[in-house]
Amino acid sequence: MSWVLRSLRDGTDYWTSWVPADPFRAWLRHLANATGFAPEAIAVAAGLSTAVGRALVGNGRRSKRIRSLDASGLLALDIDDLLWLGACLTDASLAHKALMELGDWCPDVTELSVLLGISPHTAQGMIEGSLPVCRRSVLWHCIALAQDIMHARALATPGGELEIDEPLAA
Repeated sequence: MSWVLRSLRDGTDYWTSWVPADPFRAWLRHLANATGFAPEAIAVAAGLSTAVGRALVGNGRRSKRIRSLDASGLLALDIDDLLWLGACLTDASLAHKALMELGDWCPDVTELSVLLGISPHTAQGMIEGSLPVCRRSVLWHCIALAQDIMHARALATPGGELEIDEPLAA
């Protein structure tokens, strides 16, 4: 696989070029099946948006192409790395921040526990911000969930735009 990364990276339009999505769709599904992680969480682990993960696995709009940069991010992951990194502990404050951004759309403790497959105690700590650390895989899934909720929120508002409660500072 390293020759594929090199050929992608050495291309003149690496940052803006597009490649066919089918091989990367298959790779994402393979990683998801082998690790048990949601494709959207794997996208987060690869540094991609959950929209790219959704488009690759066909949840919603199905993508025919993917940016070379995103493709190389996916190819940089393998099963062992994902399992190892996913089991490592990390700062849970990013999960709390992602949940806080949801405002009223944030799941309650019971819903979050079920959606992420974590204990109610862990879910409560994530919501309150009192949880100091969590497994990276839980963080990935939490960020992916928050992005999916924000996506659903954008679709639910008139015109497909997010409603902003306060004007942005100039």
